Amino acid sequence: MIKSDIIARVMEELGYTRARADRAVNAVLETVIEALGQGENVIIRKFGSFEVYHSKRRKGRNLKTGEEVPIPPQRVVRFKPSKKLKFVED
Repeated sequence: MIKSDIIARVMEELGYTRARADRAVNAVLETVIEALGQGENVIIRKFGSFEVYHSKRRKGRNLKTGEEVPIPPQRVVRFKPSKKLKFVED
């Protein structure tokens, strides 16, 4: 499923026009992106949570030369699915 599929589903479920559904989906996504950009965690009940964490400085390796390369610390987003979203294999 891609973004246009989500927009189509919103159109179908809520009876919105394509333009209105597109604005609604974009508003939700922009809100999540903005919150994560400010370092806030985003929790969507019955879906999951997006957490911003800071990775530590670590050493990597250039696979061609074998030389050690420092990897600087950075902010990373992790997604943790809710129990309802976790699917059980039959």
